[in-house]
Amino acid sequence: MLIWLLILCSCFTNTGLLVASESEIYRKALSHYQNGEFELAAASFDEAKRNGPREPLIYFYQGNAYYQLGDLDNAIITYTAGLEYAEDKSAFFYNLGNCYYLKGNYQFATEMYDKALSLNPALYDSYLNAGNAFYMAGNVEKTILRWETYLEKYPETPQYEKIERAIAYLRARMSSNGEDASSSGFDEELMNDVMSDLDRLLNSTENIMEKSEKPVDDLSIEGIER
Repeated sequence: MLIWLLILCSCFTNTGLLVASESEIYRKALSHYQNGEFELAAASFDEAKRNGPREPLIYFYQGNAYYQLGDLDNAIITYTAGLEYAEDKSAFFYNLGNCYYLKGNYQFATEMYDKALSLNPALYDSYLNAGNAFYMAGNVEKTILRWETYLEKYPETPQYEKIERAIAYLRARMSSNGEDASSSGFDEELMNDVMSDLDRLLNSTENIMEKSEKPVDDLSIEGIER
């Protein structure tokens, strides 16, 4: 669930991202980023854009820097701009999903995670994160479906037992028709524990979109893909 951080440039060959410029400006920006100097990184990547405006890694890392600074609006704008240049856009959509989740826009978050999965079915955390978003939106059935798919696709997850228990709790709550589901051996505190745990993990991290006066939350999936 972690936003993709501190990944070596060579790793992006597996995701279809282009190799970023090896200019001194880019290396300086990346060094700031890897050292956790996110304000300096964001500013330096702006300078790097002037030398390599079509390099997707610049937008990807700058988006991550904004994300780490808690500037989700600029992270969204930057990731969306990078979609224009990335050969494989799945990582950008995944991180957009994380941004919208943290902004409380759970519908957009699930749309972004679905888009990421359509491009890269191996992004298993998208199932988990989408399930979290559906849970926050109150859609229990879709929460169960996404979490079950996540466990099926990624049984190695250290969260397996906890998520399995949470799914069982949600099913018991659904079958109780609004009655107290704790009699089935489950406790509401379990869900609070699960969501706190998963949110803690989340917080550890197609045309170019210009900044405008309209709120970022007004963007539509159709607008992003057009």
